[in-house]
Amino acid sequence: MNKITKLNCCRICNSKNLKKILHLKDMPLTDEFVKKKDIGKEFLHDINIYICEDCFVVQTQHDVDVDRYYLDYQYSVAHSQKANKFMKKLAKNIKTKYFNKSSNKSVLEIGSGDGKQLAEFKKLGFDVLGYEPSKKLSEIANSNNIETINDLYTKKSINYFVKKQISFDVILLTYTFDHLPNPGEFLKMTNKLLNDDSILVIEVHDLEKIFKNNEYCLFEHEHSIYLTEKSAKKFLKLHGYQIIDFDLVDNKDRRANSLIFVAQKIEKNKIKSLPDVKTPKEFNDLKYYLKLSKKIRKGISNLDNYIKSKKECGKRVAGYGAGGRGVMTLAALKNSNYLDFLIEKNPKSNAIFSPGSSLPVVNLDHLKNNSVNEILVFSYGYIDEIKKDLSSYGYNTSQIKSFIDIMSFKNE
Repeated sequence: MNKITKLNCCRICNSKNLKKILHLKDMPLTDEFVKKKDIGKEFLHDINIYICEDCFVVQTQHDVDVDRYYLDYQYSVAHSQKANKFMKKLAKNIKTKYFNKSSNKSVLEIGSGDGKQLAEFKKLGFDVLGYEPSKKLSEIANSNNIETINDLYTKKSINYFVKKQISFDVILLTYTFDHLPNPGEFLKMTNKLLNDDSILVIEVHDLEKIFKNNEYCLFEHEHSIYLTEKSAKKFLKLHGYQIIDFDLVDNKDRRANSLIFVAQKIEKNKIKSLPDVKTPKEFNDLKYYLKLSKKIRKGISNLDNYIKSKKECGKRVAGYGAGGRGVMTLAALKNSNYLDFLIEKNPKSNAIFSPGSSLPVVNLDHLKNNSVNEILVFSYGYIDEIKKDLSSYGYNTSQIKSFIDIMSFKNE
């Protein structure tokens, strides 16, 4: 049983001036796939999304105890060419832009997964250390000579480094910072591990893109906050950092829905040329968020109706992508059971079902004897790779649809 802790104030500024903008009923954890005998026993709980009317950070107001959950967490994008290209680019750009004339620099990655990102830094001469709660992913990283500590990164971890007088030139979090229940406390404590010229590099899901694409699937129990460039800048300044770069990696090279920023500790006597913030002014207007919430509701309805119409026409439709997007998108639908199965290139294990929607999760070879008329892609950031993979099974591009496009249909 996962323990749930309710909050009653903003995670960022402690204000109690919070407004609920979206409600999603009975949503699962993204990686808690179940065996057939355990269908219906998985964790399900409502997700309510709030906005703080003082600092305008969008957030959840509950924490789920996920310590044991992350021990078995196995999600990895290491099989994706696009993801590997991004990781290479990220490491190279950090080296080129900030440490081009330096050597023997160190990187600490928090939530380092199977070590693929740190491997790219190691190739460039960085000393690397990973911190990863998943036992399976840590074992993979260490077996590939990427030193990784298998544990949750906590105050205890930071105090250990401080006591040993260990500091880092780069502290990196890719899609991990927004998982922290108290990100402000993390920033305060991590400050002790950075020298004046060190950098903090953070990648989170971009709230602007979430609303643009109706990606309610990114509102998860595992995520605590959702940032824009403006709210990120304000938040980090509150904790002694200044954001010096929003363009570390070109948008065309990023994974789907990626907001990346580089920050340094604020130095009193050093003025830097800081980047412009491109967040539209509407994101400081509560009415705008309520309007976007209605747009999400319409998108869910569009997707439900689309799946239902295909079923009524006798068409067989499969989903593609058992990552967070696929799991959470399906869990919010009324008609997810009209899909035949959910394809994943590298399923977590055999004979498993998606949490919340109970669809069988299968690998690509399942299509050899179980053809469908159409495939609905949830992992849309990798859709070009997916189309290429599916072409070898006889599927053409007209049979492969992005769920983003379906949700946006007649949505304006």
